[in-house]
Amino acid sequence: MPMKLLVMLGLIRLSAAADLPKPELMMDAVNTRYVLRWNYSTTANFTAQWAFSHSLSYRGVCFGVEAHCDYSAHLDYSGLFVLRVRAEAEGQMSDWAIREFCPDVDAALGTPSELVVEAGDSMVTVSFKEPMAESGEPMSSVLSQNSPEATMAFRLCFRAEDAPSQWQAKTLNTTLHTLSLPAHTRYCLKVRAFSEHFGKRSRYTPEQCTTTLGSSMLWRVLLPLLLLLVVLGGLGFLWTRRRWRQFLPSALPSSMMMDSKSHQPLLVPRENSCAVTAVVAMPTAEQAVSDGPALAPSPGPETGGCHC
Repeated sequence: MPMKLLVMLGLIRLSAAADLPKPELMMDAVNTRYVLRWNYSTTANFTAQWAFSHSLSYRGVCFGVEAHCDYSAHLDYSGLFVLRVRAEAEGQMSDWAIREFCPDVDAALGTPSELVVEAGDSMVTVSFKEPMAESGEPMSSVLSQNSPEATMAFRLCFRAEDAPSQWQAKTLNTTLHTLSLPAHTRYCLKVRAFSEHFGKRSRYTPEQCTTTLGSSMLWRVLLPLLLLLVVLGGLGFLWTRRRWRQFLPSALPSSMMMDSKSHQPLLVPRENSCAVTAVVAMPTAEQAVSDGPALAPSPGPETGGCHC
């Protein structure tokens, strides 16, 4: 092909490329979710690619009309990458829009989720869920895998609802904590995650408010009243008992008022008794002389008795 024709084709390509502007890139990266977005004024197809910064061997990820591309499944948390996007329309192509991206530096740390505050007697228990990776793995594990000395901690802030500028703070290493606070006071709380090693801090969660409990004001009134009722009930019982003791002697027959010790038990077995009468005949002096010694009478039937 003649050199003049090659130069002309090159000029045509440069002219066509100059007719389409480059996309304006914006990275939306939180935890391990990496979405590259761009603005474009006309309808076009877009080609999105990535490469390791040291090789620049590009690999395609997205092609289509959508003005974003999700790189999450292709990029490791620790690494330096080059991302690029160009527009294509009516046989024309824009120049590549290029962006360097390092997730462990550029990706934001996500906000803790599922914040729950529960009030108790002079205390508030706070629980929440730490930021999570796209794979469902806790971000604390992702950080420690990429740097063993890296840790994740949490900043818990709380204040009385009527003192909006008087925040107090605690640094936590767990996602569950109990605060000892004065009773019958309304408190508002919020929490964020941070990693000093990576220099990352998440946004705070929305505030949640609750009122600490304590001994009920109703019981402070009812308890003395209850004690008074118990005392009055006891006095009434004693007075009633005394009146009954005074009433019983005049109301019951005298036979029912006898000492119970004088009565035989109702269930004592009945004993039969019998009376035995003995009749002895004594001789006179004359009979004793004439008749000689007296003979004992022969046994006879018992009289005047009963068989036992």
